[in-house]
Amino acid sequence: MRLTHFRESPATRAPDGEPGSSGAHGWELPLLVSPLLEAPFVHGFTTRAGGVSAPPFDALNLGGKWGDDPANVVENRRRLARALGGRLVVARQVHGAAIARVRAGDPTAAIARVEADGLCSDAAGVTLGIFVADCIPALLVDPKTGAFAAVHAGWRGTVAGVLPAAVTALAREFGARPGDLQVALGPAIGPCCFEVGDEVTAAFLAQFADARERGVVVPSPRGAPGKSHVDLKAANRLLLERAGVAPDAIDAGPECTHCDRARFFSFRRDGSATGQQMGVIGRPA
Repeated sequence: MRLTHFRESPATRAPDGEPGSSGAHGWELPLLVSPLLEAPFVHGFTTRAGGVSAPPFDALNLGGKWGDDPANVVENRRRLARALGGRLVVARQVHGAAIARVRAGDPTAAIARVEADGLCSDAAGVTLGIFVADCIPALLVDPKTGAFAAVHAGWRGTVAGVLPAAVTALAREFGARPGDLQVALGPAIGPCCFEVGDEVTAAFLAQFADARERGVVVPSPRGAPGKSHVDLKAANRLLLERAGVAPDAIDAGPECTHCDRARFFSFRRDGSATGQQMGVIGRPA
């Protein structure tokens, strides 16, 4: 992943590479981006920087569920939508494997009531977003059909197969072939910090017979009785490959949301006294 910046001032609004500056009363919003997801798609993974929220939600909190001032969340989302250049669309995430299609004319408020952990579309001018605060934000694109998807993959969604479900949805709705897809897995809790108990370990071992051999489940580095650590990105990479995505078409950054307090929100680290990042993907109108 590499870092890019979007800058907006009262007089001039422009992303990197175009004329413009942040100005005395402007703002700057950094986004992590993957070199795999190229034009015509626009995408990004947000950090804590670039917003207006006060502590403990500082500063670019994009989630409205844990007590931040709603006006601050609205402004933060406006900035993100400006950076991507499209109408920001989100769903009601429930840690499942449902993928919902978004069409150009679908009302934003109606989609926000749909229970789904993934959104897919091929409509220009639409930006799909998913909320995370340790779970994986996954972005998928098909350069041949122009289809794209944003997926929220926590441990429950992972064992339920939410990313393979997104691959299937892109094929069903748009004719996308798995071998043509390109996928970026954004900042999430790493295996260094994702300690789980026997119940979660058993769920992964049931989904992945070779979980220990593939490094999906590893022993507790602390030697804690009844505890293991899970590598969510390794698990989802394996699921994507099994679904037909080429290994070299999957970009999984090393960022750990739990470790990097300065850059990322983390529910596992801070509980509900925290905000949410987003992964976003779209095609400009």
